[in-house]
Amino acid sequence: MSETVKLGFPDAASHFGVSIRVLRQAIRSGKIPAPAQVNAVANLSHEWLESVQAAVKASPHALSRRLPQRVPPFARYEGTSAWRKYASRVREFAHFQAGES
Repeated sequence: MSETVKLGFPDAASHFGVSIRVLRQAIRSGKIPAPAQVNAVANLSHEWLESVQAAVKASPHALSRRLPQRVPPFARYEGTSAWRKYASRVREFAHFQAGES
């Protein structure tokens, strides 16, 4: 009889040296493959662990902790009266969007 060891997210995160939050974020964003079943308590297989290792080898930033690019706070007011009131901020936001492309 061979017993299979079941891994959870805490075990997988410690294996890769990241927090559980970073591991789940990478799964949600599609940087690493998702396990077959994702529940509150997941039983992760060794095949999944190997596929994640291959994904991390292919893309070293798959489990990075980099923050996404921040959107200027004024961008959320587009279409409101504040958007029409502050023309200088609208121009700054337009310059920001032009710099992204």
